Amino acid sequence: MKRVARGEPLPWGLLPLGALLLPFLVLVAQGIPRLGGALAAWDVALNSLLLALVGTLLVLALGLLLAALALWGGVGRGLEALLFLSFYIPPFVTGMGLLFTLQSFGVALYGAKGILLAWTLHYAPMAYALLRPALGPLWPLLRAARVHGVVGVRRLRVLLPPLLPSLLSAGGLVYLALLGNFGVPAVLGLPARVYVLPTLAYARLNSPLSPDPIGEAAALGLLLGLLALPALLLRPRPLLEAASEGPPSRKPLYALLFALYALLSLGLAAWGLLREALFNPYTGALEPAFAAALALPLVVKGLGNSAFLALATASLLALLALALRPFPQALARARQALDLHHTLPGTLLALGLTLLLAPTPLYATPWLLLLAYLLNFASPAFRALEAGLRVEAQVAAARVHGLPFWRAWLRVGYPLLLPQARGAFFLIFSLALSEITLSSLLYAPGAETVGVAVLGALNGGLYREAAAVGLILAALSGLALLALGRRGW
Repeated sequence: MKRVARGEPLPWGLLPLGALLLPFLVLVAQGIPRLGGALAAWDVALNSLLLALVGTLLVLALGLLLAALALWGGVGRGLEALLFLSFYIPPFVTGMGLLFTLQSFGVALYGAKGILLAWTLHYAPMAYALLRPALGPLWPLLRAARVHGVVGVRRLRVLLPPLLPSLLSAGGLVYLALLGNFGVPAVLGLPARVYVLPTLAYARLNSPLSPDPIGEAAALGLLLGLLALPALLLRPRPLLEAASEGPPSRKPLYALLFALYALLSLGLAAWGLLREALFNPYTGALEPAFAAALALPLVVKGLGNSAFLALATASLLALLALALRPFPQALARARQALDLHHTLPGTLLALGLTLLLAPTPLYATPWLLLLAYLLNFASPAFRALEAGLRVEAQVAAARVHGLPFWRAWLRVGYPLLLPQARGAFFLIFSLALSEITLSSLLYAPGAETVGVAVLGALNGGLYREAAAVGLILAALSGLALLALGRRGW
């Protein structure tokens, strides 16, 4: 048997990457025979498509504007962290906050308008992070255009052609995120009977009247996959690149506008949650609902399950990424194979795992959720280590001085990579703690997550308790972002 040289890529036999496609293959196999029945829900598919397309355009426009303001104003990491705080707050919590905020002004937010507003505010920081690095190198082009008399809106004709590849790539990623989003349409769409494919699949899967709930949900998942397929051709890259330098002359006014937007975006979500959770809606007296929320058995159980799943997912993925880091090609190939699980709507992964593992003892247990979390969040964890500090030269120097391969990595390489590993841990912990798309389709009685508990509280009319739990999740997300910032992310 051929031995693998140390430092070379691990053989494919040690990484069963082909098995990662099984959930999607099973979904296709089970969904195709029932696709005709799923096409009867063409109006929901069209609604999903139009909402995702319009939402993508709004998010890209706002993200590009924020990137321009940041570059013009010389915005640094402090203001960027303020902007990203609204992104690290779970999207369904953002939807709840907007709902409660606008209700306090007598504005009803249910339906398509509310979904689009929540999506735009939540995902604009992601578009900003993807577009700012591409926008920075184009400032010399804009200055040259100004010298030649091209000013105002006409400068877009100069700017957009070289920016188009980045816009398409970022747009593909945003479109996929919106197309598969479950939390916001569940909070703002279902009360107004506005369905999208993820919420319809959830309803079919949990319907006691359906003769074949899993099959019907699989067909809807396949339809969702067909809508997602064109965006995959744009090769969206989930990696949030480092911010680039802006123009040499920086104007504080633009930085102020950037800060005002970040505060407004955060305030729109936070004000409604605070008002609902802290004050009695009838008397206006200060009566915090945190104790009442934590007294709900489902909330306590959900918080415990989510904390366990988030800790286990973040720890296992950080350790696995560190174990693969000495083999860069193997790490890159594993990450490329897992990109699909993170990029495609989570509804597809959840339905595929349901079809694949329903006959096994793993089904309807917390371990199925853990498996889904590992598959869904492995890509960003691997990217964190893959794009981190390059330590091969230091490890090579240690080996020159006589240290064996693994000892060189343990004594030199891994200590240098610990900041990236800690950053990956906090990133995945924050994302997994408030995950709701996978959880809503895969949870079992007794294994509910906190996202499922919040939706249950909303459906039961416990708005104050739901707002209180939403604030707890937002605070935990803020702490994770603070930890990421301290590690230089």
